[in-house]
Amino acid sequence: MHDGTKLLWHMDRVMAHFDRGERVAPIHIDMGIAKFCNIRCVFCYGQYQEMKPVFIKKEALLQTIKDAAEIGIRSIAFIGDGEPTMNPALYEALELGYNMGLSLALSTNGVLVDNPFKFKRILESCEWMRFCLSAGTREGYKKIHGKDYFDRVVENIARLVAFKEKNKYPCDIGLQAVFVPTTMKEEMLAESRLAVELGVNYFVIKQCSLPDGGESGMSHFDMAEYDKVDVDEVLRQCEAISTEKTEIIVKWDRIKAKGAKPYEGCPSIPFILEASGNGNFYPCGYMFNEDPRFDEYKFGNVHEVSLKKMFESDRWWEIIRKMRYEFDVHEQCKGCCRQDKANEFCWNYLQRPLGLNFI
Repeated sequence: MHDGTKLLWHMDRVMAHFDRGERVAPIHIDMGIAKFCNIRCVFCYGQYQEMKPVFIKKEALLQTIKDAAEIGIRSIAFIGDGEPTMNPALYEALELGYNMGLSLALSTNGVLVDNPFKFKRILESCEWMRFCLSAGTREGYKKIHGKDYFDRVVENIARLVAFKEKNKYPCDIGLQAVFVPTTMKEEMLAESRLAVELGVNYFVIKQCSLPDGGESGMSHFDMAEYDKVDVDEVLRQCEAISTEKTEIIVKWDRIKAKGAKPYEGCPSIPFILEASGNGNFYPCGYMFNEDPRFDEYKFGNVHEVSLKKMFESDRWWEIIRKMRYEFDVHEQCKGCCRQDKANEFCWNYLQRPLGLNFI
């Protein structure tokens, strides 16, 4: 569930696009709706990107949700590249998306998820929501997230879990940590115990993606650190803390891959769309920095053109063609890609073996 792709359950679109050459709507959008944040994580791409105090304006945001439902998009996760709860239209967007029949999710640092109105809107609208938390202690939080909000965030999580249980909402509540192996081993153990104490459904420990060689100021380390015995032991200790109610999940495949890409091009782009918090839509979050190198891959900005018109344009499909056949994933991008597992799935699907029917 947390370390792969669910494209197998969307083979209608996979086959329509790859086998019949049809122009299919994306299945999912990872949608940033704010380009700024109220904490400063040591591993955050915000240090690599140019963050600004802007967000997708209410009218454009709500129209994008309507367009998504109309063209056949099935899900939206309000996630990155800033903090979505900083956008004042978030809760109205959740309500609209739910009423339009979209599957919704939310990823937040939890600082502002602090009252029953927000609890109710999130839990009744979302199939899952997660708190981005990479520390299990107050001191660790200050070092890793750059602010002294640990107690507030833990209280907010506890209150949300209690609100969910009291009102019997089905929404999954989880924690997710970006794991820097050189500095966070003890914090992962502490957070695993905290996850159980809080009674969340899961705690995911994922890889840290490095977009540069440390020039941005992000945490930097040799990816070989993930292969060290002590790192492996700590992560297995974390898994062992799991209970029947709370599962501790290590994304072993992505951690061990260390950014290696066993495929060519980005064939999954027709199915996964990414939006930055300023309204720009791209095939990939690595392109959010408005680097001129990626101008040719920008679908558009929802403050200037609607998502529906973007999707209906020839430009959209030319970008998808370029991403599949021309984009060099080994040279033109870096890090552990959001689309890795979906790209691998699509790549394998397209490598048709001889004697296909001899199963």
